[in-house]
Amino acid sequence: MATVLPPPSKRQKLAAENDAIERAESVRIPEGLGSIRVQFIDSASGQSTGGPVSIPIGQANIKNLELLLNSLKGQVCT
Repeated sequence: MATVLPPPSKRQKLAAENDAIERAESVRIPEGLGSIRVQFIDSASGQSTGGPVSIPIGQANIKNLELLLNSLKGQVCT
């Protein structure tokens, strides 16, 4: 009789998904591409949330952009 392992917990599944996303982003964005200028605009009012910011392309992933926007807006994010 074979032993059946229990399914992974929700925490393990989320950790595995986050690791896979980070590995995919690091593979998709090659190093040494230079930088981009980003300016965030509020979709409700159409007003800019600050001046343009220069970001290295290798660092321009969703998580880093969210952290940058929240810091520009003066919000604490977790």
